[in-house]
Amino acid sequence: MRPTLLITPFGFQNQGVRLLAAVLEQAGIPAPVLYVKGWRNNDVQLPTEQELDLFDAYLTERAPAVVGFGFGTPYVSLVRQLTARVRRVLPDAHVVWGGVHPTIMPELGVGHADSICVGEGEGPMVDLSRAVASGSPPDGIPNLWICRPDGEVQRNPPRPLIQDLDDLPWGSLGQLDTAFIDDGALTRGDPQEDNALYRIFASRGCPYGCAFCYNSQYREIYSGLGKYHRVRSVESVMVELEQAKRDRPGLRTVRFDDDTFVFPRAWLEAFAREYPRRVGLPFDILLNPMASKEENLRLLRDTGLIHVQVGIQGASEEEVERQYARKGSNQRLLELARQLHDLGVAVTYDVILDNPLDTRAEKQAMLDLLLQLPRPFNLFIYSLVVFPRSQTARTLLAEGLITEQEIEGVATKSFEQFRLTLDYPRPAEDTFYASLISLASKGFVPRAALRALSRSEQLRRSPTPVRLAAEAANFVKLGQVGLNMLRRGELSRFKLKEYASYRRRLIQ
Repeated sequence: MRPTLLITPFGFQNQGVRLLAAVLEQAGIPAPVLYVKGWRNNDVQLPTEQELDLFDAYLTERAPAVVGFGFGTPYVSLVRQLTARVRRVLPDAHVVWGGVHPTIMPELGVGHADSICVGEGEGPMVDLSRAVASGSPPDGIPNLWICRPDGEVQRNPPRPLIQDLDDLPWGSLGQLDTAFIDDGALTRGDPQEDNALYRIFASRGCPYGCAFCYNSQYREIYSGLGKYHRVRSVESVMVELEQAKRDRPGLRTVRFDDDTFVFPRAWLEAFAREYPRRVGLPFDILLNPMASKEENLRLLRDTGLIHVQVGIQGASEEEVERQYARKGSNQRLLELARQLHDLGVAVTYDVILDNPLDTRAEKQAMLDLLLQLPRPFNLFIYSLVVFPRSQTARTLLAEGLITEQEIEGVATKSFEQFRLTLDYPRPAEDTFYASLISLASKGFVPRAALRALSRSEQLRRSPTPVRLAAEAANFVKLGQVGLNMLRRGELSRFKLKEYASYRRRLIQ
């Protein structure tokens, strides 16, 4: 049987494509995975001609019957280019697009792909691969838009959401047929071979519907087709992590990539019994302050929790609800911050800046809020990237603050400013506040000094001195972070390639 080749650009840690490959293999369908280029924060480099020639050679070698591209919005132009090369090298192959971008904007794949997968891909990919292998037309497969040669599009409705996640296998590290193209070479094997961090999902979907996130759009697609936020059993999670430890002896940390770590108390208690005995590695989670409880945090800390990542988005509660459709409470955030500090759990706060809707008062409120948080803490500062058809995009377009050309997919802002850097061109006042916000996480910078600087009209107009000070302070903190990772055995070759350059520096 000819294989179904799965391709993902800039997605070495793409969990979805690994899962699809495992599902196909379980169904008896060979499913090699090809990663095209590694993600480098703020330093995304498109494939060279040499790397594109390697792509063509790999297609010729594997001769798949189905070629599936899984990708997000920033990479749509590259996927169009790669699809055209598939057409030239393998004119009889069926090309299917899936992932976040095709799900949200399937009509943009018409004329490029043979079919477009809208939503969950496990069932559709098995059905499509079997249909192509048997020579049957793929008409009527739920979740697929079928693009006919005459230009007609058959838009099949989505099937119900997968409710029992334990029925799914997982993409075991080192056990899938993988290769990657990067740094001018095609390498057989897993690009995460020496990554000391293992990423896992213990659930699927999210209980929230923030305006900047794709989950709000997925909810609309699957309205009435089953519970959206679903949870794996503790046993399923343990078995996957045990396999990961066997596959990767150098594993040091586990990261739960669930949109927010929200589980019933009985699940958490079972997790606390099993995890230390069967896995025993330190782990970190993402958490919404509104979903956290101190007794659960204490239980998780005793189980191995060492780090929590928390989204703030905005400091004005009215702003957060109006602009991001997210319920928030500064008081609850401050309570969570104190609880984590008292428990000795490290914390990173996610902050979104460069929102043209933000007023000076809202920028100042963000700084004031961060200055109330107990230190030490880290910051992940993101520059607002506007994704198509999101509530944020609709609002900014209606206000005349952006054009269609500035929405990701046409624009590629995320290639150079996904994580905010202070040298990126922006209005002086925005640079001023971004610099002060960056300094807020530096324990060696007095809070009183930052409050005094925030009142300087001269620096607000000409922020270069405070920007340079923030850059210098950030390099000191990044050095501390790097030394801590080295001490814990987490500074792998994979991690160095991902972050170790001036352009890839992060604000911590």
